[in-house]
Amino acid sequence: MAVIPRVVRFRRILAFICAVALCLVACPSFAKEPPRHQEQKVLIEAGDIMLGATLYRPASVTGAVPAIVTAHGSAPSTREGVGFYTNRALEMGFAVLSFDKRGTGDSSGEYEAFTVEQSDRIFHDLAMDVVWSVRWLAKQDRIDASRIGLLGGSQAGWVMPLAASNEPLVKFIIIGEGVPLSAGEEAVHENYLLTHAPDAGTYDELPIAEADQALYQYDGMTGYDPAPQLEALDIPVLWFFGLRDWVIPVTPSIDRLEALISSGKSNHEVHVFAFGDHNFTNRATGERYDLVAIMQPWLMKHGFLD
Repeated sequence: MAVIPRVVRFRRILAFICAVALCLVACPSFAKEPPRHQEQKVLIEAGDIMLGATLYRPASVTGAVPAIVTAHGSAPSTREGVGFYTNRALEMGFAVLSFDKRGTGDSSGEYEAFTVEQSDRIFHDLAMDVVWSVRWLAKQDRIDASRIGLLGGSQAGWVMPLAASNEPLVKFIIIGEGVPLSAGEEAVHENYLLTHAPDAGTYDELPIAEADQALYQYDGMTGYDPAPQLEALDIPVLWFFGLRDWVIPVTPSIDRLEALISSGKSNHEVHVFAFGDHNFTNRATGERYDLVAIMQPWLMKHGFLD
């Protein structure tokens, strides 16, 4: 089987871009004022490591509340790096557990950058960090353990379904700009763009269609493949994609999910932003899309919000 060339330089650039973007998303000047909430800093035992985390509770909600665990993208981000997702969940009335990715912040262990060759092991480790977090959260007072879900983006699109397949306490997943393809397919798409447009500065300068075709024709090393988990999951899963996102292979991802849904897996739902980039910004207007306006009715429809 063919081995995909390593694209370390490009991945470091992407990781940096994602880390900066996540910080900007969490910044008050780029996001709504965070809702009022209570915070409890904790350490969670996760196998042979400890995860530094914060449990956020909406101040205006009493009694047992539904809850969300946030998951990380590829960057070495802390709990503050997923502040955008934390704030959106609090805004809807969820309690939220956000942790520092292993090897960052107050979490022990080692942060490992993604490679196709090691993706299966890396994603299983990251998924188990989510599983341990869910199990801890379900035991806390005033948490409705029957309504716990996962929320995150980018690399979390691989990690969260894998976590849910290992933990029945997870009842729903919301994935922002994630990939339902194998690690190898995603990497060959990325490598094509690096090779054929290394100095491209905008989406319009990139040969996206050609990269998509390279992915469709690829038959090399797959690395981690989420297909078995996505086919087996029977919990509701909501996917967000932006058609101006050049970080992931958007069209092949949507195609794969449409095929999955057509095969009978209607628990997967897809929402597409026509001008959205990897951080949910409308590239035509410069404004960020309102994810809550889509997530909230979806969650109510499935009984996870009153």
